[in-house]
Amino acid sequence: MPHRRSAEIIQMKLRVVFLSLVVISLAACNNKSEIKVYRVSKAPLEEIGPEQQGAMPANAPSPSMPGGMAPVASATSVPVPPNWQPQPLSQMRQASFLVKGVNGAVADISFVGLGASAGNVLENVNRWLSQIGQPPIEEQKLNQIAQHLTTSIGDVAVVDLAGLPIGADSAKDGRIIAAMTTNGSSTLFFKIRGNAALTESQKSDFIKWVAAVCNSQSGNKSAQMAEAMPPENSTNPQIKWQTPAGWSQVPPSAMRYASFSAGANNDKVDISIVTFPGEGGSDTDNVNRWRQQIGLPPMSPAAVATQVAPLKTSDGNFSSVDIAGANARTVAAWTRRAGHVWFFKATGPNAAIEKEKPNFVKFVESVRF
Repeated sequence: MPHRRSAEIIQMKLRVVFLSLVVISLAACNNKSEIKVYRVSKAPLEEIGPEQQGAMPANAPSPSMPGGMAPVASATSVPVPPNWQPQPLSQMRQASFLVKGVNGAVADISFVGLGASAGNVLENVNRWLSQIGQPPIEEQKLNQIAQHLTTSIGDVAVVDLAGLPIGADSAKDGRIIAAMTTNGSSTLFFKIRGNAALTESQKSDFIKWVAAVCNSQSGNKSAQMAEAMPPENSTNPQIKWQTPAGWSQVPPSAMRYASFSAGANNDKVDISIVTFPGEGGSDTDNVNRWRQQIGLPPMSPAAVATQVAPLKTSDGNFSSVDIAGANARTVAAWTRRAGHVWFFKATGPNAAIEKEKPNFVKFVESVRF
């Protein structure tokens, strides 16, 4: 009997030890699970919609939206251009569109809302650059290329990036225009990516849409695609000018300080004034962007320097350039003063620009800050 009793006691002790090991193992597994959930919840990536998988180069794969995050209000209620075709939403996207151009050109448009810890502007810009096969940049370069859009929920950073990954189809890739803003507990991402020329043609409407969606987040019921004048404040100084005869002033877009139109039909010229805080990019960056807009290849900094000419006015010194392509031409002038850069630009058919260039020069000369 004593031996039997001792055996039972040993068995009970072994069961206790076994149960203790099980509890410790489960606790360790739970700890590992918590770490995994925490890491996944911080991934700030966009997910391409299912309908675009065959048409667009896929962005980096994305996890599901972090649990508990509410959809951003009014993302799909803001009017969009008729050529923006709605696409099925994914787990990450709260608005998704596809634009089709000629010769199979496409551009994909997305809107994603994530938490506040979705990375800063530089981190996301470098992620977008890697998607189009470009090297990362430093903070100084970001300050040169980033543009800023003022909305009712705060500042929105806008970047325009060009590049074609090795082996990519230029009809479906080559340009990214992206915008992001962090407001309280959420970060909003807007992005259009696709054929370079088609993406450029949608840039104005894209910026208007970004502004309208952001304004709608603050309960601004009047937010829509309609243009509005920039606010008059210390960061947006006012200027005066004399409008040449034959020019019609039209409502400015969300990115434009002022817009004008000259000519008609096939001879129509678009004239714009744009201003941003900071340097607004290097002369080489800006001239090559304008060259790309009319179908010309980029030039080296040394070559650009030979094309830039000074333009002196009674109120300051401007730089100017005249860029002619096969079917279009751009004349532009710019100046940096008081922490802002100002761009004055006219684009249109070659013959129409030749006719309006003297008016454009007089227009720039008339500007008073």
